[in-house]
Amino acid sequence: VSDSGEGRWTLKAAIDTGVPAPVLSSALFDRFSSQGESEFADKLLSAMRYAFGGHVEKPKT
Repeated sequence: VSDSGEGRWTLKAAIDTGVPAPVLSSALFDRFSSQGESEFADKLLSAMRYAFGGHVEKPKT
């Protein structure tokens, strides 16, 4: 699942200010891992993101 960068920015801000963000970091790392080989769950998540928010996948380079 591609990311817009907002999660990275938020996690960086949390680190810079010393605020724990374990759920955010876990979600971001799961997103990174989903950018490799696509499993059914990742495809389902991508379809749900598109259906609810119009988020399209970035083409792989």
